[in-house]
Amino acid sequence: MEKKQSSFVKGAAILGIAGLIVKVIGAFFRVPLANHVGPEGMSYYEVAYPYYSGLLVIASAGLPTAISKMVSERVTMRDYRGAREVFRTAQMLLLVIGIVLGLLMFFLAKPLAASSGLDDAYLSFRAFAPALLFVSIMCAYRGYLQGMQQMSGTAISQIVEQLGKLLIGLALAIKLLPKGPQYAAMGAIIGVTASELIALIAIFLIYRMRKKGFDAKLSRSPQTKPRGFGVIAKSLLAIAIPVTIGASISSLAGIVDVALIINILTNNLGYETKVAQTAFSLLRTNVTTLTNMPGVLTMALAMSLVPAISAGIARRESGSVRLASRLGLKLALIIGIPCATGLFVLAAPVISLLYPNLTAAELALATDLMHTASIGVIFLSMVQTMTGVLQGMGKQNVPVFNLFLGFLLKVAVLLVLMNIPSVNIQGAAVSTVVCYAFAGIADTVYTARRARLKLPVFDVFLKPLLASLMMGAAVHFAYGYLAGGGHTTLATLASVCAGVGVYGILAVLLKMFSYDELALIPGGTKLRRLIYPKGNPAK
Repeated sequence: MEKKQSSFVKGAAILGIAGLIVKVIGAFFRVPLANHVGPEGMSYYEVAYPYYSGLLVIASAGLPTAISKMVSERVTMRDYRGAREVFRTAQMLLLVIGIVLGLLMFFLAKPLAASSGLDDAYLSFRAFAPALLFVSIMCAYRGYLQGMQQMSGTAISQIVEQLGKLLIGLALAIKLLPKGPQYAAMGAIIGVTASELIALIAIFLIYRMRKKGFDAKLSRSPQTKPRGFGVIAKSLLAIAIPVTIGASISSLAGIVDVALIINILTNNLGYETKVAQTAFSLLRTNVTTLTNMPGVLTMALAMSLVPAISAGIARRESGSVRLASRLGLKLALIIGIPCATGLFVLAAPVISLLYPNLTAAELALATDLMHTASIGVIFLSMVQTMTGVLQGMGKQNVPVFNLFLGFLLKVAVLLVLMNIPSVNIQGAAVSTVVCYAFAGIADTVYTARRARLKLPVFDVFLKPLLASLMMGAAVHFAYGYLAGGGHTTLATLASVCAGVGVYGILAVLLKMFSYDELALIPGGTKLRRLIYPKGNPAK
């Protein structure tokens, strides 16, 4: 059973490592892009992006999860023909969805741009349109490969996608900048669209390389009657629609920020449009980009948990479901809490390092926003991981409902706090934290009750919190000491390394993972000998 259980952790490790590489490459794209085009140019990019990601969710959130779940279930029963039929149905379904989404984005570009208060942003909207088709087709391959526990296909395509965005998007943005910031943003988005096409080609080639092995399994598959396009499409949509609704809530939250922040700052509080654009860009570009980075690892966990837990349920192995769920939550907290602490403590140095062109006032505002937004990293980690658990358990409606309630709280908090002059844009940051805090806690409580999980408070919650606080203190003093010599860049990098080292040592000393859990983590058997030199303490 250990081998079966470890597959999701290995899959998460593959996607997590790829996600980190993707985020690093993405930073090399967004950071110089923001430094070249400035807050005004980034505002044209950020206004269009939430609408793009909102439409993209329809293809990229629910259906890959549904494909992965249904393929995994059939593979567990050795019904490889059924798994292939699911894939073929999904391909046709996603092709149609991609065409429709692309046309919507193109023809609604001008009214959407006008509603945001930036008419020239229609160029950005239209540049995004073809990407919706390319990603939709790509999602069929990603879902099928994930269901077959072949996570490397998704990982490679993600890396190729980011490299294309970096090389093409940044070059076009710089080339078009003399024509105006709106054209620079359009150039960056054309690079995004081109990168999606390149990633689609990459994952298709990976699929073709693996197809021979998949075809060999078909000969061992039982002869079953084809279920037909309609039946499979209905089953896919039954799983995908709730997941899509849940994922779209996060995108809808971004759209709410686009629709309300600039308008409240200008119309209600009397800020100049350019000042409001700058504040909006600082929150969405300089802060949110950083606070979303830890989510790469927890999202990888969620993607791997879905097929792992659904396969455990198909085998009626309640113990394996509980073990995967508990370990998933622990990993989410072990990742999320120290990341939140590090971003809080090093908010100003990190933002200053990445965005050296910010003025002193802009840096001060971005730092204050980071102090608030970093708290949400913990709860976002919980939301993503518990959503994967619940989707695998077939309870995909639960995280949707909880996140929707969190979204309503966000809107209410944003409208109240942002209209207080002394709070202004901080209200938007607080509202996002409230949204994820409610959803994350509600998902965890439901999962614990449904799966009958035992979650010892000290072992699951307090160990990573205690280690993170000690790490945060070490980072604070290390940076203060090293920065005294005037080398702030070196001080920032060195203090980050010191924080990682301190946290790693504390993870060993506090024995954050049990003897059995280490068997499910890549490289965990070696750590066993270090942490538990006398063997399993339970025996």
